[in-house]
Amino acid sequence: MKIDILSSYFYHAISEIHGYDRIIFGGGERYLIELCKFLQSEGHVVSVYQPISAPAGVDLKSIPLQIQKKYQGIPITCMVGYKSNIYNTCPELNRDFNEIAGYADLAIFFTTFMSWPYAPPRSISICHGIYWDYSHGSYATMTPNDKQEFMRRQIDGFGTTSLCIGVDSNVRRVIQAISPGAEKNIRIIPNFVDTEVFKPAPKTWEGIKVLYPRRLTMLRGSNEFIRASQAHPEYQYLAVGQATHEDTERQAQNWAANLPHLKFIHKEMDGMEEVYQQSDIAVIPTKACEGLSLSLLEAMACGLPIITTPVGGIGDAVIDGYNALVFDPNHDDLAEYIHEMAQNEEMRKIMGQRNREIAQCFDIRIWQARWKQIIDQF
Repeated sequence: MKIDILSSYFYHAISEIHGYDRIIFGGGERYLIELCKFLQSEGHVVSVYQPISAPAGVDLKSIPLQIQKKYQGIPITCMVGYKSNIYNTCPELNRDFNEIAGYADLAIFFTTFMSWPYAPPRSISICHGIYWDYSHGSYATMTPNDKQEFMRRQIDGFGTTSLCIGVDSNVRRVIQAISPGAEKNIRIIPNFVDTEVFKPAPKTWEGIKVLYPRRLTMLRGSNEFIRASQAHPEYQYLAVGQATHEDTERQAQNWAANLPHLKFIHKEMDGMEEVYQQSDIAVIPTKACEGLSLSLLEAMACGLPIITTPVGGIGDAVIDGYNALVFDPNHDDLAEYIHEMAQNEEMRKIMGQRNREIAQCFDIRIWQARWKQIIDQF
């Protein structure tokens, strides 16, 4: 089949407009790449489309409206000049993609809100987790009338396509609670990890290494991680992830330059398993906008004990006190949880073993088989 995918930002900057290519790697990017590679392996012809913004002052008339890129054999078309409005939707982008996807056998909207207000009859949307659940976001600061319209568009986005794939069970619960019956179009295919790549390795170092494998954003808990590193400098702390802006990354690296116990680095997806394998504890301190975290599953597959939060879909893989320590970022001190786990070798060992076992339930081959069942229906 010919399958067209409309994605949110994969490339955040491209050389043809900005002078350089920039991809902020995270769970969504890994999901898109793995989905495309799987569909290609099944013999389908896949094309990805995404919006791209031009810097202020750039004359859009001098830029092609569509710029072709390719990443790891995946063709990606950057569509220039679109901006989301206050309701987190972009009808113009939706309209133009539907024109393009009219020639495809299947259209996939990589986020549910991109399928509003219309989707072709043969189409799928994906919800990577509830994405409006934070106090400083646009939804929280809207007027009552704007909130009503925002939520109407989000709920409609779950039903415009033939089927909506949710990556965690929290998606269905939230939609059902807000609009009973709207959840009927949702099918859960939990997120994944390649357990043949992400696997435990022997410890060859002294001391305790604490890993934060997340983007450097407030929603992902970077502030909590940094504060915790200051409270217990006797441990080694490593943050592996990018910020939305490159200046923020450089500021973090410069700030930590004189702190021997804290480092900020960036690593692309390939080889990320080595980072987990050289750590003792993984911290996933998410505060909002979370599905079933891929970095959580990757850490679990590598046999690491986890410290995390009761946010989004994380609870699909975590039981407090059994395979992880769960803290409340609004009330608890992450540093205390890190210190507790760092001082208890037996806890780390048992939880790490349990996490490796649980991760087998989320192996990428199970995820691929479930996606194959869905695609075969079309």
